[in-house]
Amino acid sequence: MKGILIVVTAFLLLPGSVIMLLAANFGALKGYLIGATAFFGFLAMLSAVWLFGLPGTTPLTGPKGTAPTFEFFTLDDPAASRFDAVRSFQGGAGNGWQEAPAAGGGEQAGGGGGGGGGAQETLQADLDVARQTAVSRLIEETNRDNKDSSKDLDTTNLDAKAFYTIQDGTEVAAIVISPKDPPEGSGLQRPDFQPKTTFAYRDPGAPYLPSQLFLVGSVVLFAVHMLALGLVERRRPLGIPAATAADGERQPARAGAEA
Repeated sequence: MKGILIVVTAFLLLPGSVIMLLAANFGALKGYLIGATAFFGFLAMLSAVWLFGLPGTTPLTGPKGTAPTFEFFTLDDPAASRFDAVRSFQGGAGNGWQEAPAAGGGEQAGGGGGGGGGAQETLQADLDVARQTAVSRLIEETNRDNKDSSKDLDTTNLDAKAFYTIQDGTEVAAIVISPKDPPEGSGLQRPDFQPKTTFAYRDPGAPYLPSQLFLVGSVVLFAVHMLALGLVERRRPLGIPAATAADGERQPARAGAEA
């Protein structure tokens, strides 16, 4: 509620005060159209900077939509038929699967030379989040009904590795979680289970959607107000002197006195 009041107050005080001054000089309708045309033109330029950036400024500096995330699925889910590359995964790199890029590594995302370092770093970060999420889910599910704390799963007695492949332009991840010896004195035992594999596909999200909506909306509103301003200006132009009576035509006495 406070945010709404702040936005409304700021809109009334900033653009509203300018429109009020313009209306005092040009009339209510024309003053509004002049102020609104300038405002939506400024908003169009601002949203273009949000979307495309400027030299020295990265894109996506404005409001952001849904960020890309990895969505988990099992071999029994419909997603497994869409991304059938998961059936060729054999627990490690090979058959089109690659190990997750290391932080700061030189290998390009996707296994080719077309990807940029920024794309590789983003993929590495997203795969790391997916790996941590898979480990957290396994720990929570296993420890929920476990009454012997020494047999609990923990990040210290689990080893998780991430692998990925690209199918139809979408990154598909495989998270392999294996048991490992815990640190001495931790009070935990080495888990006794076969390596577990969890699959996920990368949902691209819509991070650019708010900036795109701002840009389209502001451009449309700018064009509408600019056309309306042109129409009003043609009907009631400014700066044209009032027409004088033709030579020899009688004028009212008051008009003659003012001339």
